Amino acid sequence: MYSPEVFIITKRKELAIKHKKLVGALNCEVSIFSKLDEAIYAIKNEEPEIIIVSDTIDDVLSDFIRKIRVLTYNFRPVIIAVSKSDATDDKLSALEAGADDFLDESISPKEFQARMNAHIRRYLENSIHPLTNFIDNKVTMKALKRTIKRGEQRACLLINISGINFYKEIYGEIAYEKALQTLAAIMNSTLQKEDIIGHYSAKEFLLITPVIKAEKIAKFLTFAFDGILERFYTEFDYKNNFMLYSTESIEEKKIPLMKLSIAIVEIGNKSVENEKQALSLLFNVLKLCKSSKESCYMIDRPKLGGEVSENTVKNRVMIMEPDSALNLLLTTSLNMQGFEVLSCEDYNTFLSEFENFLPDVLILDYGNEHKKQGLSVLDNLKERAKISGFGLPRVIFSTTIQDKKNILSKGADFYLPKPYEIDTLLDWVKKLI
Repeated sequence: MYSPEVFIITKRKELAIKHKKLVGALNCEVSIFSKLDEAIYAIKNEEPEIIIVSDTIDDVLSDFIRKIRVLTYNFRPVIIAVSKSDATDDKLSALEAGADDFLDESISPKEFQARMNAHIRRYLENSIHPLTNFIDNKVTMKALKRTIKRGEQRACLLINISGINFYKEIYGEIAYEKALQTLAAIMNSTLQKEDIIGHYSAKEFLLITPVIKAEKIAKFLTFAFDGILERFYTEFDYKNNFMLYSTESIEEKKIPLMKLSIAIVEIGNKSVENEKQALSLLFNVLKLCKSSKESCYMIDRPKLGGEVSENTVKNRVMIMEPDSALNLLLTTSLNMQGFEVLSCEDYNTFLSEFENFLPDVLILDYGNEHKKQGLSVLDNLKERAKISGFGLPRVIFSTTIQDKKNILSKGADFYLPKPYEIDTLLDWVKKLI
């Protein structure tokens, strides 16, 4: 749960202690300042949510409130003036200077606490996302910054929902909202009082939790998300593990289903000095999740040095095209682009040649309309991969047959109807590789 920060600025120690006890009971972090220069420095660096200022300070109350308003124009805290005087002119002076409330020192403890609670509630309600009921980006980053600065040993989880923007465009706003609310409910079920969760962006969340709980939470969230994924899609999309997406300017292509990727980094130690460094580590770890087709999580571990083998460079393209002229044209064009190319014209010898070459991208022709050799080859290739253990390439399926859904559901990554422009093919090879 997020704890707002409250600053009390006064020279009267007994008043400060009294107010700190009352406000602290409202789940707030409270700091007391008697010197104005120290208070101003802390306000600029800590960005508290509420500032309580007493007229016992070494300055005119209304003048000091004006100074605070100038210093805090970018985060707008609640300012509450406290005075021995209950004169109308004093109240108006403080309120016109920028105070949000004016309280008499003689106010009862219960009323004081109730007024503080009302201001805290109003402040947080303005920072709550309407769909998830989590705090917004601004407050989330403030919580991360404070946690690191205090040196608290915590784990920070960056939770990313990849594919949710495409899901919104294809399935619509209502379906998108339902998916987001469902995920928020799942995340909320894992939280306890010491946990803080909020938005980093429309599709990303930050969760701050004790280190010992981090991996358990990540493991549960990925498992639960994959368990409910089916209810968000049509039977065809879920069964084939992709959506079809196109616009006036973008040709139809396969889009993977949503998945949950979670990066975990420990904060509060000397290796993480500020929130920017923490976010940089989190996004670097998150990149490791991209290769997984299912929801997964990664934890920041000590890094190992090593060299990258030349064999890991991806530039191999195989062409299965029975038309000799087109086969030659494709081979020549791809060679000129710097790709290592193997061409094949015979479906019967394809598998043996494939295993000797193991391409990164395969350009596969549909074959005869009745025999459908290309689809058979793709089925056989998947079976052979299970037995031999090699990885499947990205597949561009070229055809004159209008059988798009069947082709994509068989495992093709891109459906390319003939005739096509060579430049279009080259662009897709570069994208997929």
